Amino acid sequence: MRAVGFHSEPAKSTNASSDLQDTGIVGDGVIDPTNRLHPRAEIELYCQRNFHQLVAWFEPEAGEAANDFDARHDRYRKMIASFTGADARLALVLVPDASHFAEDLETLVARLLELDRLGTEVRCTDPDRPDALQSGEQLLGLGGRSPQRQARIRDAIVAKASRGEVLGRTPFGYEAGTDGLLKPVPGEAEIIKEIFETYAGPWHAEGSQPLGGPGLRAIARSLNERGLLTRTGRPWSALAVSGILKNRTYLGTYTRYGVRIAGSHEPLVDREIFNRAEAVTRKRKPVRRRASEPPYLLGGVARCDLCGRGLSGLTRRREWRRVDGTSASRSYRYYECPSRDARRERTENVARHSSWRAEDLEKIVLREIQDWGVRTKNKLRPVIGDSIADEIAEAERDFNRAVRSVASAYGTLRDLAAPLKRLENARAGESSENVDQPDVAQILQNVYSEDVTLAKSAVLAIVERVIVADDQVEVIPRF
Repeated sequence: MRAVGFHSEPAKSTNASSDLQDTGIVGDGVIDPTNRLHPRAEIELYCQRNFHQLVAWFEPEAGEAANDFDARHDRYRKMIASFTGADARLALVLVPDASHFAEDLETLVARLLELDRLGTEVRCTDPDRPDALQSGEQLLGLGGRSPQRQARIRDAIVAKASRGEVLGRTPFGYEAGTDGLLKPVPGEAEIIKEIFETYAGPWHAEGSQPLGGPGLRAIARSLNERGLLTRTGRPWSALAVSGILKNRTYLGTYTRYGVRIAGSHEPLVDREIFNRAEAVTRKRKPVRRRASEPPYLLGGVARCDLCGRGLSGLTRRREWRRVDGTSASRSYRYYECPSRDARRERTENVARHSSWRAEDLEKIVLREIQDWGVRTKNKLRPVIGDSIADEIAEAERDFNRAVRSVASAYGTLRDLAAPLKRLENARAGESSENVDQPDVAQILQNVYSEDVTLAKSAVLAIVERVIVADDQVEVIPRF
């Protein structure tokens, strides 16, 4: 069979016969993968063993760097031209491995598809991975992100975790010591102990139900009333206190990346108190009913003017008994800043974080959108569905899954054309499922739909954010 050689590393010797004397050959002319030959010699040996006729070389010029991707691209285009001219004849393309043929997985797949359309293919001389796609899956990453480098990073992280060294953000109450291990922070450590002891409450007899102490909101309120803040400088919330109570790091146990080391650092809480607090949480955990209420129209875009945090949708239910003895109930929906401390705002002269009746806030926002002028509407640049970054990430995941599937013999090379196109479109700021310009008029109409899910999607498409103060609301369009 006719074949052409293609490699990307600078030749160390122009004497191919001398290269064949390299110790990379073991018995019966088999290539030892632990001691690879010079690329040219390896391709020549492969042709000898498989009775291929080498008719051309596409290799780097003297002094060309291995990572000169522009030069590699020029060589590739010359090879394609040799296959498509008037008197051209196709040939099998031989490369040592996929890293010689492309710098990333997308480029490799695009070139394999182009050669497939011409009627030929790429084969690797690496005896462990002769299939070019399998070789690329092992050796190349997306956008130049080498899987070997990522694997080395993961190994280094796991090795660091196995020694109990700090990875990422340290929990409240600890800091990273000079030895890389967690060390208590004076002041913060006392707050941690207070949270656990207060919530766990007094000791109770074994086998009895734990009574517990004050709840999450009461503890957060107590800390805030004394001017104590979280590490980020924000007021304490019930959610922050709950996170503290669930964190087993305070027992002296380190858990990261599948590594668990007991006694790796100084504990801040006795196990008996931790277990007691855990029992109180189980006892107090409510039986939650399946949520059946509609979504909050402004969820994800409404933000507090004071601290910038996203407003949470809250539903409060009130029940009462009428004079005739029958019971009645009603639900009230709110948008409220997580930093809000209603009791402190009532008793002290402090700034008020946002809290609005959902119905009132939504009416104001919808009225603002309705009052947008023609110029504003013409400048809108709606974002449909996920953001561009999310679209790219999803396209990359689909592409990787497709490559793994085809490399495992589930499907053919042509099954990668659609995932590759979607990834290219995503990176160009487009969506392969929505290449046309969004219908702004229809989106503006959907904002007022009785279908809250449809209306919310429309709001997210055209509204960047809604800044909510105590007495005013600002709607910022997506331009």
